[in-house]
Amino acid sequence: MELYALTDNMILEKIGENIKRMRLEHNISQKELAGSAGVAISSIAALERGENISLKTLIPLLRALNSLHMLSDFLKEPEISPIAYAKQLDSQKTRKRASATKNNNDKSESEW
Repeated sequence: MELYALTDNMILEKIGENIKRMRLEHNISQKELAGSAGVAISSIAALERGENISLKTLIPLLRALNSLHMLSDFLKEPEISPIAYAKQLDSQKTRKRASATKNNNDKSESEW
């Protein structure tokens, strides 16, 4: 399925369908899911109809359905390229030295 060809509403409908499918696979009602996730039944019903809900509602639902892994792509640490890593190591190897202090022997004597 080409996700970029779908509208936002179509994507919401697909998410709702998948949440409903997962709930039914676990053989639990909307009321039971709402209780275990700590969200309102109306939020689950809205999501399953393809309506918009907040991420703060979706996350506990996925947790209750043992499906938090579905968010793993959003939680990945950025990978550093091998070239950037080599440059980073090279910059750490180079020691920074303090500049030499100039010796001012040409000081004029004070008039005291």
